Amino acid sequence: MAEANAAVHVYEGNRRGVKLLMSEEGAIEVHFLIPPPKELRARALRTAYHLQRTVQRYVYPAPPSVAVLVVVAVISIVLASPSTSWWRDSHLSWAVWHVGNYVVPFSSYLPHSLYIAYLAAWAALAGLIVLMSVHRLVLRVLLSYRGWLYLAPRQKSNVVTLWGAIVKILGGKDPLTYSYQSALPRMSVPALKGTIERYLASVHPLMTEAEYAEMEALAKEFESGVGPRLHKYLVLKSWVADNYITDWWEKYVYLKGRTSLMINSNYYVLPPREYIPSRIPVARAAGLLRQLLVFKQNLDREQLPPLMLRGIVPMCMAQYERIFSTTRIPGRDEDTLERFVSSKHIAVNCKGRWFKMPLYRKGTYGQLLSAHDMERQLASIVAAAEGAVPEAHLSALTAANRTTWAEHRDAFFSDGLNKKSLSVIESAILVLYLDESAPDAMEALGRSLIHGDGTNRWFDKSLTMVAFANGRIGMNVEHAWADAPVVAHLWEEACTREVLDQMYDAAGHCKKSDDDLDVVPPVKVLQWDWTPALDAAVEAELSTARASIATFDLAVISHTAFGKTAITKKFKMSPDAFMQMALQFAYYKNSGGTFTQTYEASMTRLYKHGRTETVRPVTDASKAFILSLVDATKTNAERRALAYAAGEAHQDLYRRAMCGEGVDRHLFTLYCVSVGMGVESPFLKQALQRPWRLSTSQQPQQQTDNWKHVAKLLDPKDYDGLVCPGGGFGPVATDGYGVSYMIAGDSNLFFHISSNNSAEGTSSHQFAADLFAALKELAAVFEQD
Repeated sequence: MAEANAAVHVYEGNRRGVKLLMSEEGAIEVHFLIPPPKELRARALRTAYHLQRTVQRYVYPAPPSVAVLVVVAVISIVLASPSTSWWRDSHLSWAVWHVGNYVVPFSSYLPHSLYIAYLAAWAALAGLIVLMSVHRLVLRVLLSYRGWLYLAPRQKSNVVTLWGAIVKILGGKDPLTYSYQSALPRMSVPALKGTIERYLASVHPLMTEAEYAEMEALAKEFESGVGPRLHKYLVLKSWVADNYITDWWEKYVYLKGRTSLMINSNYYVLPPREYIPSRIPVARAAGLLRQLLVFKQNLDREQLPPLMLRGIVPMCMAQYERIFSTTRIPGRDEDTLERFVSSKHIAVNCKGRWFKMPLYRKGTYGQLLSAHDMERQLASIVAAAEGAVPEAHLSALTAANRTTWAEHRDAFFSDGLNKKSLSVIESAILVLYLDESAPDAMEALGRSLIHGDGTNRWFDKSLTMVAFANGRIGMNVEHAWADAPVVAHLWEEACTREVLDQMYDAAGHCKKSDDDLDVVPPVKVLQWDWTPALDAAVEAELSTARASIATFDLAVISHTAFGKTAITKKFKMSPDAFMQMALQFAYYKNSGGTFTQTYEASMTRLYKHGRTETVRPVTDASKAFILSLVDATKTNAERRALAYAAGEAHQDLYRRAMCGEGVDRHLFTLYCVSVGMGVESPFLKQALQRPWRLSTSQQPQQQTDNWKHVAKLLDPKDYDGLVCPGGGFGPVATDGYGVSYMIAGDSNLFFHISSNNSAEGTSSHQFAADLFAALKELAAVFEQD
């Protein structure tokens, strides 16, 4: 029994290939773990491939073939030149020679000609990289120009036309996914005075004269006091950081947040409205899963074309790096985002039981299983998932307060079987739930996707895919790693490729192919050491989650009376400005005649590592227009004039936000500096504590060229049915609304309206009714008197 007693006090560590077994008395034995040949081969291939792509990015826009030709040409010239020529006897060649001797200390043992060729090769490559770096610097200067943003639709400018032509030429052809990253301009810090002026203008329509005078005094005190000192530190950060906002935004807005991710942070993505090519859940899940994995493969190989505004201006693609294999790990004070780049599996939950499902063929490097083989794997999971299991409610832990979840994770998942099984879920490319429910209406789908029943969504995962029993597929998305347009692009690519590839046979199963395997890689059931204490912790968090679910109110609606064409051509307004006027009018109706501080998200991806900025759409001009709608003495002609003024003001704010001249990110980062310096600022405190009772976001669509090919394949009815109504999120303020909207073609405006039904005076369905009424009244304004 002595050996058994000693074994109890032995613990195991495994770090960087070294396995160390220790007891309280000291080291027992040490094992050096050498990876198997297949793993070494995979690592070598992966490293070589990434090195190739890195070099390709550095020499872009020169094609790889040009880079090779330059290297070969320089080697040939140098070898053919006499020793007294400039190529062999100059200050530059002397520097290259001595650097080479330092880098390659055994150079004296190499044949002279071979060593000269080696030096010529790396010198040519280095010279090309320097030349292309200058090229990208010029491109960065050009991309800093924002005059094109201020042109009205179809408005022409010789300056913008010339600028666009130069950018197009210097931008090169066939860029890799991240080719433009080093050419994107860095976001500069806006002038402090301008930010303060824009902030005061944004709160003027929301305050009484006395409240505004007080805020104006605080602003002047800040501008003449600590403000400039804080601003200088922020400017200094902007000189050395890729983006002066993004790291603090991710850390303090997301990762340090302690509330549950469910409803409060994560958002949902609906399936296409009507297009359901297969009603077999495992077939549909396999089909879309494979399309997502093809997207991942293209992304890993940098074969996904970077997004371009107007086909000319590149957008930052940095957020795409963390779409897959990313998990938010709970911490007691702060969470972390961990990415598992070598992951080759997904985690599947069926009837509460967890499975590990491999996705690649054995003995191959990067060869995906076919959709048909994945369907067979999922079918085997369904067959193996019968019977109750104690871990059925495990996912409820991810809906807990983040500190609480971190404590449970440390207590129950820090070692042994539970740690191993949890690591399979956390390291997965994504999580897939095979859900037994079959919601069909958009609202029911939205509710299920954003929170489920509290036990069937893994809120920590970057992507959680949900396959319903009726063949519908949607997603729950963790928010810290990226913003919604990135996921919208991914989802559009997957859904349109599903159509173009015609993946299903007449029976609804994934089509077979000659390459299908005889025996698919087996799935593995995850095992758990389920204790009474763990079960009690899970059930307690489930009770809390279900209480939150009970207070969540959601309305998902489609407005079909008019769409984008009517807004732009008949109403002659910017679609987004029109929608914001409608939302403000709806809130005015819903709240009994009040205005509130409103949040609208705008992207800042024209800058390196840019994410979002806030457009503050409530202005003096928009307030005047809304009040004119309830003023019987105003004519429609007068209202139209006010509407156009409000629309112009909104467009200006939106453009400024895209150009890094918003208000909120600047104030937020100034507050971060003040906290770090221990400086109190009543102005910043007041400005940042005002609640966002109306939080809005427009969802993008048609971010892929696949749509033009889909239009040729489907009849108009099926094409309209393929449009995804977007997704939604929870309200930011307890007594407020969260509204996401999508302008989908000429006859569909989709709205996702969320609120808290425990708050007095809020109702998502009542807001929806008020919004419909507001849209009708706004449309009437643009009818001739």
